[in-house]
Amino acid sequence: MRYKLLVWDFDGTLADSLPISLEIFNRMAGEHGFKPILDPQIVRTMTILRFIRAHRIPLIQVPRLIRKFLVSQSQMMPTTPLYPELATMLLSLTDQGARLGIVSFNKELNIRTCLKASQVEQHFEFVIGCGGLFGKRRALRKVVKSHGFKRHEVLYIGDEVRDVVAARKAGVDMAAVTWGFNSSEVLAKHNPTYLVGCPEELLETILRPRPAVLA
Repeated sequence: MRYKLLVWDFDGTLADSLPISLEIFNRMAGEHGFKPILDPQIVRTMTILRFIRAHRIPLIQVPRLIRKFLVSQSQMMPTTPLYPELATMLLSLTDQGARLGIVSFNKELNIRTCLKASQVEQHFEFVIGCGGLFGKRRALRKVVKSHGFKRHEVLYIGDEVRDVVAARKAGVDMAAVTWGFNSSEVLAKHNPTYLVGCPEELLETILRPRPAVLA
């Protein structure tokens, strides 16, 4: 196996939470006066900062709005599904000795509620909720250090441009999945280590042996 520790993003990577996220966001847009999402495919071409500007969300309000969003999301976590094939994939990975964890901007309680409902919580050694849009770099560095891994032994798996950037700044490889928030075209422009289009392709990437290092 190419990597010893697989660190997953949650929303849009493990959990198919985009439909409920769209519902919550548009409800909040009506309440707070920013622009709703009318075309989800256009949104998939945007980085998070471009999205914030395009939808006229004041930066100073972002932390408060995130907290409100996550509280609303918590009510829907018990019925939020994982993407198809991922539960079986997680079992296969742990059976083969991979160690798994989660680093997400979402709240730990929200994440664990969803994992429990899908009966996969036992596969993850840790769940870290950063509580902000740009805390993943620091969290990834802390994970590598606290678990005693070398950086080349760790793979971060996510669905957004900011996941690619966070992994690069943390010095770990990154697999960008195309079934989540950002489109494959946008992700490719930011040069993730791998760009994968389906869970089967992701599994093949993870299980591929690491090339031997010549003396």
